[in-house]
Amino acid sequence: MTKGPVFLTGFMGVGKTRVGRVLARQLRRCFLDTDQMIEQRAGKSIAAIFADEGEAHFRQLERDCVLEACQRSDAVVALGGGAITRADNIAAVRCAGILVCLKADVETIFARVSLRSTRPLLAGLDPPAQRAKIESLLRERTPFYDQAHIELYTTQAQTPESTAGQLLALLESYAKN
Repeated sequence: MTKGPVFLTGFMGVGKTRVGRVLARQLRRCFLDTDQMIEQRAGKSIAAIFADEGEAHFRQLERDCVLEACQRSDAVVALGGGAITRADNIAAVRCAGILVCLKADVETIFARVSLRSTRPLLAGLDPPAQRAKIESLLRERTPFYDQAHIELYTTQAQTPESTAGQLLALLESYAKN
């Protein structure tokens, strides 16, 4: 199908990690999650990195992991939601492989991310402020997400398996063109 890595981008809560794991199994590839790579290297959670060293330090760690992932032609890679907001990251990813953006509407994202309290960009915010922050970040990131080779909406997703199946069909179609 594709010779390079398959990168999954999109906002938090759209299913990059869950769908990515299933897609990697379907393609018989390894699965990488840049957020997990960062946590392993730093020896602490992303929330702790944000709190201790700040977002700029986190983004530099993320850059290093994105470049490493670009070298893995045998991988499906879940990128952190903000990874492609750096021009150098999006250029590297688009050159190395296929960039897929998973998307969902604000209501779906809010419902999914409100279930977890580990999202640093939403930490300490009450639900209305979280929703406003999600809307604001989505507006900022949409021009970057729109640079993906393929888009797939996960708002109506039944399971990670069904979404990965849809994505596999889109990847096969993209590879033929």
